[in-house]
Amino acid sequence: MSAGKDARNIAALIEQLQDPGHLVRIQAATGLGSMGDDASAAVPALIELLQADRVHDRQTAALTLGQIGPAAEEAIPALFAAVYGEDEGVSEMAEWALQEIDALEGGMRPIALP
Repeated sequence: MSAGKDARNIAALIEQLQDPGHLVRIQAATGLGSMGDDASAAVPALIELLQADRVHDRQTAALTLGQIGPAAEEAIPALFAAVYGEDEGVSEMAEWALQEIDALEGGMRPIALP
């Protein structure tokens, strides 16, 4: 696949992250995650999705950011915020993503805030 075609595919998937359909958003995130660091252009849109009202969107965003890996390092502050959020599932997925991005040295857990 050509670089231009890849960029168009990534742009289309990024746009689908805003789709009103839940399954469309999941499929878009799955597609982006399967591209790994090639999908780094999607990181800003995934950070936005990580802050959505819907828990499943936040979990999906954290998972996809972890799949993108170190190329998603700009998401580190948002992922740390998600670790300390109210939903345990989102918190666990955000912590996993931080490990995949190599943001946690030696497998350390983020410390609890008072």
